[in-house]
Amino acid sequence: MSTILFVPLPERGHINPTFKMARALQKRGHRIIYCSLPDTEDFIRAEGFGFECLFQALYPKGFQARSKAQLGTLSGLSKLVFLRDMARRQTQMLEALLQGEFDAIVERTRPDLGVVDILLPEPSLVLHGHRVPAVALSTSIPLRWEPRTPPTSSGLIPDQGLPTLVRNTVDWGRILLDTKLGSLGSWVGLEPDAMKFRRALARKHGYPVSSLDFGGRVTGAHEPLLVPCPREFVEFRGAKPSAGLHYTGPCIDLERQEPDFPWERLDEERPLVVCSLGTMVNQADQARRFHQSVAQAARQRPGWQFVVATNQWTEEVPGGTPDNLVSVKHVPQLRMLRRATAMVTHGGFNSIKECIYFGVPMVVLPVQWDQPGMAARVAHHGLGVRTRIDTLTPDLLVQQLEEIIGGPSYRGALERMQDCFQAAEQDQALAESLEQHMVRA
Repeated sequence: MSTILFVPLPERGHINPTFKMARALQKRGHRIIYCSLPDTEDFIRAEGFGFECLFQALYPKGFQARSKAQLGTLSGLSKLVFLRDMARRQTQMLEALLQGEFDAIVERTRPDLGVVDILLPEPSLVLHGHRVPAVALSTSIPLRWEPRTPPTSSGLIPDQGLPTLVRNTVDWGRILLDTKLGSLGSWVGLEPDAMKFRRALARKHGYPVSSLDFGGRVTGAHEPLLVPCPREFVEFRGAKPSAGLHYTGPCIDLERQEPDFPWERLDEERPLVVCSLGTMVNQADQARRFHQSVAQAARQRPGWQFVVATNQWTEEVPGGTPDNLVSVKHVPQLRMLRRATAMVTHGGFNSIKECIYFGVPMVVLPVQWDQPGMAARVAHHGLGVRTRIDTLTPDLLVQQLEEIIGGPSYRGALERMQDCFQAAEQDQALAESLEQHMVRA
């Protein structure tokens, strides 16, 4: 029996895709331990995995939820003060890593393999120093420069024309500029100087500093880089395959724990539209527009049923909640998608993969980060439609829902991609792939 240490980014969207891998390995007799912040402990342990806590003094239980709720209410000077405090905590976290907080966990658990989120390069550097092989896991599409493939922060659907090449160059330039601005932010206390600490950790643990990318992340030169999604969705048609990426199945854990839901309120004979902006929306005006548009769309289509996840949103919609709209804090998304006719989603990687797996067409409202790139792929492959959340109206939402529900082309494209996803979702192949990395090491 081997011990495998998972170190995910402490957010649901980054942890959920790891459960499929962890469970496949656990079923083959391996000991699974997660290492993350206190707020993730309860729901990880509920899945039957071991847990080691990091940075308990800096991020006590409840801190993440309180911080997200607070950030959504701030602006101006108060927001700057908040961001400076967060940057100070992140700097203290990096100092704790350099002083050996994660080393102590590695020495105590003695893992045979680490599976580490690519957005957390520090644990991979520490594992390298302890001679523990590591696999980098990208729970989104990796940020790798290709001449005609846009970054995931871009909504561009590329072709072979000159305008695409120019737009793509500009979009990648923004990525590099953001990196430079991040360095500038560290000078004024709004960002930690992560590059300084990552280089120091690399030197301490004998990891080649030259193998870190422009953001100080591991590049896959010394560790395999897994992407939990079939290549057929990730890559635009005609794109040159990216070297060094190991594509797997979509890693949707059908056994994961989900919240309760008042199923008696749903009528199986009526179309069901599931709506969610995810768990990390910090802009109150966007959330308000979303919830008001969904409520008004429900009023316009009384023959449909709508279920909306409110997450941190607590405002009442004008006119009250219509009878055919069920609002809950968290949606049991996997069970809901088995019954859904369509989904209105923020375009998170996991939600899109789950819609494809269950054959549910999408209206995608990208908000931030990689979501514009995900929405572009949904549109490119004919799996749904996309629109800007800042211009969303009830009429537009109803129009787009009618288009994807009634359009046979969407159904055909979804069935083809669904077949691809379900064929790739093989527990044995996934576990064997990870086990091979231990053998090679």
